Amino acid sequence: MASDSGADDSDEFFDAEDTNQYVVGIHRDLVKSWNDIAKKKYGRTKLPAQTVDRSQIGVWSMLKQCIGKELYRMTMPVVFNEPLSMLQRFAECVQYAYLLDKADESIDPIVRMQCVAAFAASTFSSNLDRIAKPFNPLLGETYEFVHHDLPFRYTSEQVSHHPPITAFICEPKDGGNQWKYYGSILPDARFSMTSMQIDPKGSLVLELNRHKETYTWSSVTCTVHNIVVGKLWFEYHGTMEIINHSNKIKAIIHFKPYSSSTKELHKLEGYIIGADDRKLRGLYGYWTDALFSIDIEQFEAFLKQQQKNGTSAVITPQEQLAKSTAAIDINNVEEEEVPVVDPTHELLNLPADSITLWRTTPRLDYAAQYYNFSLFTMALNEWTEKDKRLRPRLPPTDCRFRPDIRRLEEGNIDQAAQEKNRLEEKQRATRRAMENSQEKWEPRWFSLVKHKVTGNEIWLSNDKYWQRNWNNCPDIY
Repeated sequence: MASDSGADDSDEFFDAEDTNQYVVGIHRDLVKSWNDIAKKKYGRTKLPAQTVDRSQIGVWSMLKQCIGKELYRMTMPVVFNEPLSMLQRFAECVQYAYLLDKADESIDPIVRMQCVAAFAASTFSSNLDRIAKPFNPLLGETYEFVHHDLPFRYTSEQVSHHPPITAFICEPKDGGNQWKYYGSILPDARFSMTSMQIDPKGSLVLELNRHKETYTWSSVTCTVHNIVVGKLWFEYHGTMEIINHSNKIKAIIHFKPYSSSTKELHKLEGYIIGADDRKLRGLYGYWTDALFSIDIEQFEAFLKQQQKNGTSAVITPQEQLAKSTAAIDINNVEEEEVPVVDPTHELLNLPADSITLWRTTPRLDYAAQYYNFSLFTMALNEWTEKDKRLRPRLPPTDCRFRPDIRRLEEGNIDQAAQEKNRLEEKQRATRRAMENSQEKWEPRWFSLVKHKVTGNEIWLSNDKYWQRNWNNCPDIY
């Protein structure tokens, strides 16, 4: 399992005879952590109101005005939104941050890369069937996520409006310094006559401080199909390259486009590659469901067998995987009962000693009634009277205080639209006033700097947010 490709002298290595037990140990540890996450309750389990009815909206009359425009310049009726800001949508990416804890804990550089690759794949999983558009963030808007039962904290800020750039950072809370995940995102999207393509620009960075490692990667393209006629559906496609700049180990993950021959969608295939360009492990799965790590020789044989089987399958591997996930009774899985072999491996015809790196938590059976939100997502905009009394005060710029989002969440479409228009006009007036006075906007919590490892410009936290001094926050709502 371990390799000397790019590893430093402090890493521990294992004899071949120890490999099977080593793999079993990794598998059990990851599945135990997943069980803990799958059982968590983050707050409310439903929104105040169900998804609004869009059936009577003239989609084409609205979309034809958007052809050729960039995403942030489009004015969409509030009925096409979901009750979240884009900042909150980005926060969903850290639901499986326990994988970063596992990367930090591992002494094997290959295992660390596998955990990082699984985390990168997991950041897409909450998007399944999420067709509604989040609200565009206002300049200076912020969002923080801290949960008493989760060991990390997350904060983000809209640092630029034209173009729209969101900067974020996620790290262990209570002063922990094991890892730091941060970056900036610029969702660049354009409409055509039949589809919308979204290319999220920006760099994502992970630092594992104990190992003195820096990982970087970028997201992949999302294409939404049938925006005028037919049922909306979308796919991610392209190649994600995760680079460990310290030891030059890489993970290459191919987000495969839809295949009409096999009817498969959302598939992932890739490799862990050593500093000497040798393939070390195979990666396989679906961003909607799970990611597996496979011995490289067995993986190559597995792929050849898949090509040979071609279109003969009555049910796709992804459908099998979804059924296996739905069948898991997470409330009855005890720590000591974690199996040596994941039964999913047999369903997908994976080699028996494959490792389940990550799998998504089971979907709610009523998710479609609430914008296809997960339990984690349901809690993102929650702020109760009890929270106001017992939790630290939020800055006035936090998304939870946006009245348009709150009104949509409550099912009041007319008031949501009125508030959305009011906030947009207020933002325009503020921008005009700043231009007239030749005042330059300065983000409060992030600074644009040259990265010490990559040399690229990136937005970094100035470490002031958690001091919780909100005196100079702008009035944006």
